[in-house]
Amino acid sequence: MIRGFMLILAMLSLGTFINEIIDLPIPGNVIGMIILFLCLYFKIIPYEWVKDAAQSLTRRMSLFFIPAGVGMMEYLDMIQNNWLMIGVTIVGSMFAVMLSAGFAGEFLGKKEDK
Repeated sequence: MIRGFMLILAMLSLGTFINEIIDLPIPGNVIGMIILFLCLYFKIIPYEWVKDAAQSLTRRMSLFFIPAGVGMMEYLDMIQNNWLMIGVTIVGSMFAVMLSAGFAGEFLGKKEDK
């Protein structure tokens, strides 16, 4: 499992390094996860090496939202002043995601039936 964590951290560091050099508008951690995905897809890194570490991180994913929730408390007054607009935006985007996922699933399902 340590090898998996080290690979995930190495890809994160590589993505951050690339972001610092090229100054892309994409966060370094996203670049790192794209690199990790490509390495797994093209079998440069065996899936078994990162499987246990990735499952462990996924099981504890709710813990990663605590810092973001605590950080929101700094903007509590702004949230209180704009709660209706924020709520409408959240609900609207939720329905947009549900509709687009449904249409995509239906489209891909019809494609497989042929």
